[in-house]
Amino acid sequence: MFLLILTCSLVGLCVSQEPKQCTSPTTWECNEIKVDPSRNFTKIRRLSYDARNRRERRVETVERGSNKTFYDELILWNENKMYRLDLKTRKCNITVPHRGWVPRGTHPGDTFLSINTVGAAGYPEESITVLQFMSNKTEEMKHIVVSSPDCIPIQTTIYNSTRGIEMSTYYDLNIGISDTKVWTPPKECRQ
Repeated sequence: MFLLILTCSLVGLCVSQEPKQCTSPTTWECNEIKVDPSRNFTKIRRLSYDARNRRERRVETVERGSNKTFYDELILWNENKMYRLDLKTRKCNITVPHRGWVPRGTHPGDTFLSINTVGAAGYPEESITVLQFMSNKTEEMKHIVVSSPDCIPIQTTIYNSTRGIEMSTYYDLNIGISDTKVWTPPKECRQ
């Protein structure tokens, strides 16, 4: 009888240690490194994100002396509009978003995968606890890494059957939007 009670207690203790579902903040700003190995490109950009209103602002970091094209993109999924300003020529293209809304961070219904410690475990302020989640939709699978316990997005990897793999790493993230003018289209795009 004692063994049965001890076993049940240990099982209960193990089950209770599994982290509960967490939900990432709905508005935030950060720097982002986006890598798409299948198309062989890397983008470094400033990202403003608003999940409530389904909108993003992405301003790429321009490399001086480069022949590459860099963009300032404002995507408003609720309005089905995308403003894309070429930062070199200052020409604006207004179109529909090239893909549907893809939420960043975790959301209700995501599947918990694991809890991990990154860094020097056991040393104060030398490590971070991260949670890994997965979301599986019809055409794509998303792997999400967030900090614990605050659920701040660290990395999102999307596996899409037609687009391949896209990886976004977020750093210098601040919750909220510091300047709401970020949701105003660039002056070159206003008609």
